[in-house]
Amino acid sequence: MINLGNTLLLGHRGARGEALENTFAGFQYAQHLKPQGLTGVEFDVQLSADGHLVVFHDDDLARMCGQQSRVDQLSMIEIQRHLQFEHRIIALADIAPVLADFTYIELEIKTHSRTNYSKLVKALAHDLIDSPFASLPIVLTSFDVELHARLQSNKLLRHIPRGLLIRTPETLVLAPNTALQLDCVQLGIHYPLLSQSVIKNSHRYGLPVSAWTVNDIDTIKQLIKWQTDVIITDFPSHLLLK
Repeated sequence: MINLGNTLLLGHRGARGEALENTFAGFQYAQHLKPQGLTGVEFDVQLSADGHLVVFHDDDLARMCGQQSRVDQLSMIEIQRHLQFEHRIIALADIAPVLADFTYIELEIKTHSRTNYSKLVKALAHDLIDSPFASLPIVLTSFDVELHARLQSNKLLRHIPRGLLIRTPETLVLAPNTALQLDCVQLGIHYPLLSQSVIKNSHRYGLPVSAWTVNDIDTIKQLIKWQTDVIITDFPSHLLLK
């Protein structure tokens, strides 16, 4: 069992290396690892054609369901006709109960070139305000600076903590300044970009660092030594139960 110290450990899309990703059953599986030291989960949402937030990572259903249809072209009812093996694709509004015992949750909001931002922000306000999600320890994450700017200016949603996601060396250079301009409270950085100096620099700006998605034990030990604040992994039980 790895000594995590002050580092928080999150299961990626529930615990996608050990249970079917972004499903009710996958989040239940992650709950069972909480006594061993799993802090919470990271997962994805995106907008359906009729304005619902769907817990799903990919733009289309090809990988998970063998269908070429895009999520944003289907209604929630049409999406739920497709099965992820034995588990239905779920709406964000339906999963609050299975997240209730976690102490930290990262909710990534997926966008693309076709995103209707007004519709997306409206759906986020509907599902996150005056709902069971209002009491959950959620940080909203996204690569999309346009979405961050809209959330920053939204009276209903601007109080919810947000994290700026970084996956390229180019965006990493200005990441702390960009995050602070957008009122983000943390950086989520693709782990190969991380070094001790990157983490120290982020901390200098008062920005915790969340590293994604890390499955190698030696790398995780190094990130803990560098005082990475959050580590996201596909295989939480491999780290917690060894």
